[in-house]
Amino acid sequence: MLKLMRLEAQRINLRVYFLTALILGGILLLFAYFTANAARVTGETEFMNYRNILQFTCVISLLLFSILAAVMYNNVVIKEYSGKRLSLLFSYPSDRKKIFMAKIIMVFSLIFGLMLLGTVIPAAIFLITESFAPTIEDTITAGLLLSTFGSILAAVLFANTIGIFAMGIGFIKKSVTAALIAAFVLFGIYGNITIITGNSPFMASLAAGISIFAVIIILVMLADKIKRMEAD
Repeated sequence: MLKLMRLEAQRINLRVYFLTALILGGILLLFAYFTANAARVTGETEFMNYRNILQFTCVISLLLFSILAAVMYNNVVIKEYSGKRLSLLFSYPSDRKKIFMAKIIMVFSLIFGLMLLGTVIPAAIFLITESFAPTIEDTITAGLLLSTFGSILAAVLFANTIGIFAMGIGFIKKSVTAALIAAFVLFGIYGNITIITGNSPFMASLAAGISIFAVIIILVMLADKIKRMEAD
């Protein structure tokens, strides 16, 4: 499996995705500063604390990286199982399900790592600079750091879930457009879940568990569909 994952990674331009993640991280950092300064200028009490600013930043991170996830799953999976590439893929001397799962795990791992770094680093930079030159009157505590990291982990899982859901829809419909539209719709759902579960570890864990279960069902269905495609 690891060998297949390495081969899949060699076939795509990882540099583009790393650069994209870097740009998205910069956007998130600017967004956090903008939100803090806007709250100070306008007196918006809802964002006069770091918890809400970082929670909102996690939601924006979810939006940006969900789109990236949908694009990556499309490029690595959907395109590979359509047109002339399908015949070439089925000519590989490897188990078809293993190839499919290698693609999924590779993209999942990339999104997980890129989004984690692309969100944690901006949040850390924001909090470090705020500890020296605060924009708003609030305190950085261990509880804040733990809750923020938990929100980021949940957002990373949700972004991958959105990507896999969107991939499944795009795979069945054989449409990239359908996959991207699905990603935006799913973001609306998971964005609200991220906000609602932000202060409740139990609800966040419940949402994560349901998401993992749903992802497993989708992957099993897609693996079965690929097996039937090969038989046809």
